[in-house]
Amino acid sequence: MTVIETTDTPVRAVDTSAPRPSSPAPISRMKKPVGDRPGFADPQGLRRLLVAVYRGGPGGWRSHPDVPALLAYCQDKYAALARRNGQSPQDAVTAAFEVLAVPSILDADDPWAVVTTAVQRTLQAQDRAHRLLCSTDQARRLMHSGDHDIARFCDLDPDVSVPDAVERAASTPQDDPPGPAAGSGTAGAEMTPLDVRVGLITVRTVLSAIGWPPEVARVGVDYVCERLRIAGSQATAFEYLRRELTPLQLLGLDHRTWVRLCRVLLGEPGRSGLLARAVLGERPVDLLADAGLVTALSKQAAQSVGVRHG
Repeated sequence: MTVIETTDTPVRAVDTSAPRPSSPAPISRMKKPVGDRPGFADPQGLRRLLVAVYRGGPGGWRSHPDVPALLAYCQDKYAALARRNGQSPQDAVTAAFEVLAVPSILDADDPWAVVTTAVQRTLQAQDRAHRLLCSTDQARRLMHSGDHDIARFCDLDPDVSVPDAVERAASTPQDDPPGPAAGSGTAGAEMTPLDVRVGLITVRTVLSAIGWPPEVARVGVDYVCERLRIAGSQATAFEYLRRELTPLQLLGLDHRTWVRLCRVLLGEPGRSGLLARAVLGERPVDLLADAGLVTALSKQAAQSVGVRHG
C-alpha cells in the first residue's frame, strides 16, 4: 500500500510494503574480493576486519568467521620469509597473530606494513636465538652484536687430527676393562666422527681439570694423535713418541713427563689408554674418579711450563 504524505514539504511517496534494511553484512561481504584476493588483503580491508574482531570481545578471534582465512593468508604471505630465516610457515603465522592481536595496530596508516615488519624481525630473532642457543628476547638484543654462532658438534667439519687408529682402538673390546667405569662405553659398536671428536674434548677436559694448561693439553693430545695416525698402532706410536725431542721443546716438558703422558693417553698392553676410554663414551666425571689415572697425570702437571712458539 502506498501512502501519500501531505505536508508543507514536497509530496513524497512512501511504500510501506517494502522490506526494511537488514543488518550490516559481514566484513567478508562488505567489500567483494577482486578475483581470489580476499577483502582483508588491502590495508583498509584488514582494518575493517580487525575492528569487527575487536568488537566481538575476548572471543572475537574464535568466533569471527573470517579469522581462519586471515591466518591462512598470513601463512601463504610469509612462508617464503620464514624459509629464508630457517623457520616454518607456522612460526610466521604465530608472529603475525601476536601483532594482529594488539589493538594499537588500528592506528597505523598501513596495518599490513606493520605486520610484515614485525614478522620479519621476529623470524630473524628466532633464527638468531637458534644459532646462539638463547631465548628469542635475548636474541633481539644481540641482533647486531659481534657474538659468533654456537658451534655444535654435529656441525663441525671432520677433525683431520683424529686418526683412524683411534677409532679402531676404541671399537676393539678390551680383555681387561679399564677403571671403575668400564661399563659406560660402547665397546664393539661402530664409532662415528662425532664420538671421536667428543672423546678428544673429554681428554682435554680431564687434563685441564687435573691441572694441565689448556693449550699444553690441546697441543699434546693433537701431537700424540698425529703420531698415532702415522704409526697405525698404539705400541708403534709409543715407541716413536718416547724418542722424539720436538714435543719436549714445544711443550716445555721434561722427558719423563712426556713419556708418562704418552703412556697414559695410549695405554698399555691389556689396558686401554685415556684416548680409547674417552672415545668409548666415559664421561670426564667418571675418568676423574679413577684415582690411578689422576695420580699418573697429576705428578707431571706442575712441570709443564706452556707451549713454546717459534
